[in-house]
Amino acid sequence: MRTNVVLDAAKVSVLMRLLGTKTKTAAVARAVEEQIRREKLKRLARLLGRVAVDEDALAGLEAAEVDQMGRVFGKEDGRGG
Repeated sequence: MRTNVVLDAAKVSVLMRLLGTKTKTAAVARAVEEQIRREKLKRLARLLGRVAVDEDALAGLEAAEVDQMGRVFGKEDGRGG
């Protein structure tokens, strides 16, 4: 999506340097992605202690993922063993 915005040139230059991007577009896109990620983490953190987690189900998922990785990589277990 093409959008025109007015940004402080010095701040954009600092952003580009910090992120190691070569273009203003890439710097702004990365900044937007990072802000979205941070907001999602904040919202997830607010759920801590409010959502019941089935620890046995999580353990089963982890075991299934290890088994799947083993099949993908032709190993006995997903850890390379």
